[in-house]
Amino acid sequence: MRVVLTGAGGFIGREIARELRARGHVVAGLMRGAAQCEDPHDFAADFLQPDSYRDALIAFQPDALIHAGWFGVAPRERDLRTQLDNVPAVGELVTQAASAGARIVLGLGTQAEYGLTTDVVAEDAPACPVTLYGMSKLAAGAALLRLAQQNRMRGVWGRIFGVYGPGETAPSMLPWLARELVAGRQPQLTACTQNWDFLHVRDVAGAVADLLECEAAHGVFNIASGAAPPLRDTVLALRDIMQSPIEPVFGAVPFGPEQIIFLGGDPARLMRTTGWRPRAPLATGLLEVAQEAREAARLA
Repeated sequence: MRVVLTGAGGFIGREIARELRARGHVVAGLMRGAAQCEDPHDFAADFLQPDSYRDALIAFQPDALIHAGWFGVAPRERDLRTQLDNVPAVGELVTQAASAGARIVLGLGTQAEYGLTTDVVAEDAPACPVTLYGMSKLAAGAALLRLAQQNRMRGVWGRIFGVYGPGETAPSMLPWLARELVAGRQPQLTACTQNWDFLHVRDVAGAVADLLECEAAHGVFNIASGAAPPLRDTVLALRDIMQSPIEPVFGAVPFGPEQIIFLGGDPARLMRTTGWRPRAPLATGLLEVAQEAREAARLA
């Protein structure tokens, strides 16, 4: 299958590209700059600017579009008005992909579309986002699925929960925590009484590839591990894997007004439809996070 992938240079996008190519698909990654283009089919463009990608899209003749890109993913950007710019951009991207011959469109959403939840959520749970990031993702997903229907494309929207793994950077919690411990600093944390899902980025990429390849997959799917362990347990597990004598300071940082206390998704629909299962145990992923932090410190 010939697949155009936006966000191919990002944390999740890089892993999706590797997974798809390993399965024999031809991937054209939409990159922010020419220096990021590593595969002969990659091209530099801005998905917010249709004129920058239209010709390359037509020339590639895609069978499918995977939209993993997003403008404004940093925590400090998640309630800015510019989040709204993503919604018309998604609409234009789907329309252009359909014109170029794509028959499948798959977009990546987020657990933030559900808002502040108190239990594991399935796809039919109320969507009550509390940030412009969540609101824009929700609107973009609805627009993507509607435009797919109008253009006789198979449309899929995958809501990702708690992704982590190699290549993730601070201020994401786990790499930040690992780097604090490597540096010998005492991490200052909230009470960590939250329950959080952590799903390895390779499992996310596997889920996306399975959804792409499964003809029965259409509509909204949670991409989650199905577990939401206490965050404090995960923090201490990483500390123990790193064999650090440092005790994190729980409760040093107060919860914010929109603190996520429970983050967990039910992946039953994904599993039932595609046969996907998460393969990377949390302990294995935490070991990778620890090794990456040690290597970064060694090279610094």
